[in-house]
Amino acid sequence: MNRLASILRGPGGALLYKEFLEAWRDRRALWMAICFSLMFPVMLAAGSVFMLKKHTEEDTRLALLGAAHAPLLEDRLRGGSLKVDALDGGDPAALLAGDYDIVLSVQDGFAEGYRNFEAPPLYLYIDSSSSAAVRAQRHLQERLGVFRQLVVQQRVIARGVAPQLLAPWHLEVRDVSTPSRRGAMLLAMVPGLLILTLFVASLATSVDTSAGERERLSLETLLLQPLPAWQVILAKTLAVASMGWAGALLALVALVSLMPLMPLAELGIQQATTASGVLTMGLLLLPLALLVAVVQILLALRSRSFKDAQTQLSILQVAPVVLLMMLDMSRAELGGFLWQLVPLVGQQQWLKALLVGETVPLMTLLAGSGATLLLVAVAIRFGATALQRESLLSAA
Repeated sequence: MNRLASILRGPGGALLYKEFLEAWRDRRALWMAICFSLMFPVMLAAGSVFMLKKHTEEDTRLALLGAAHAPLLEDRLRGGSLKVDALDGGDPAALLAGDYDIVLSVQDGFAEGYRNFEAPPLYLYIDSSSSAAVRAQRHLQERLGVFRQLVVQQRVIARGVAPQLLAPWHLEVRDVSTPSRRGAMLLAMVPGLLILTLFVASLATSVDTSAGERERLSLETLLLQPLPAWQVILAKTLAVASMGWAGALLALVALVSLMPLMPLAELGIQQATTASGVLTMGLLLLPLALLVAVVQILLALRSRSFKDAQTQLSILQVAPVVLLMMLDMSRAELGGFLWQLVPLVGQQQWLKALLVGETVPLMTLLAGSGATLLLVAVAIRFGATALQRESLLSAA
C-alpha cells in the first residue's frame, strides 16, 4: 500500500491523471461509447415488442375453394387466427399473389367419396418462397390433423371398434422448463452484446493513446520520462478500460431499465434481475474490460499507422462475438469449471445466469476473474518489453 501511495504521489500519479484526462475529454470517443451502449438495449426491447406483436396479431388467410362440397370442413377450420374465406371459384396462383397465404381446394365428388368411406383428395396450394405460406401450411395441417383424428374415431365407433385399438398410446407433452431457462433462451444474445460493447466503447481511446500518440510524437516524449515502462502501459490500460467498462455499465443499466417495457410476461418469462445481480455483473465485466483494453493497446502499438490500428481493432471486436455465437449454436457444454477460467467464455456464462436470476458459485467467479487478471498482468509485462524497443517508435 505504501508503494502504491508513493507511485500515485509521484510521476506515476501524474501519468495516470494525464491518461484519464485525455481519454475522457475526447468527445468523439465518448459519444461513440454512449451511442453504442444505448443502441443495442433499445433495439433489443423494440425487437422483442415487434416480434410478440407480430406473433400474436398475425392471422392466416385461407381461401377455401369448393366449400359447398364440404360444409363441415369449413366450420371446423374457422376460428382463432385462421381466417377462412369460402369462395365459389378462382385461380389459386392469383389468390396467393393477392391477400391469401394458402389456398385449399375441394373437388367435385368429395362429399360422395366421404360418405362411401373413401379418402377423397384435398388440394393445398402454397407459395413456398413465402415465409408466411410455410407458417400457414403448418397451421392448417395442425387443424386438419385434429379433425381427421375425430373422423377416424367416429368411423371406427360406427363399426363397433374401440378407438383405443388404433391408438396404443397417447403422447402428452409437458414442458418442465422454468421461466429462468426460457429467459436464458431469449436473452442469450445479451452477454455477447455486452462484451461487444467493451470492445466498441474502448476502441477509439485505445487507438488514440497508442498509435495516435506515436504519430503525434508524444509517445517518444513520454518514454523519455523517468518512468518504468510497465507503469506507462498500466496507466494507458486503466484509462482505456474505464471507457469500455463505463460503456458496458451504461448498456447494462439501460437494458435492465427497459426490461419492464419488454413483453417478458407474455412470453412466460419472469424478470428476475435484481439490483445485486446488476452490481455483480458490472464487477464481473471489470477484469474483462482490463484485458480488452491492454490487448487493444498492444495491437495498436504494433500497427504501422493510425488507420491500420483502426482496421485491426475493428476486426478484433467482431471476432470474439462470432466465436461466442458459434459456441452457442454448437450447443457445446461450457458448464465445466475449466471453461469458467477461459476469458470471454466464463463471463458469457456468468452473465447468462445472472440475467435470469440464477446464482453462480463465488469460487467460480473469483477463479475465473483471477485467471483474466493474470492474463492482464502478462500482457502488461509484454507491453512493457515492447516499449523498450526502438523499432516501436519507427513503426509508423
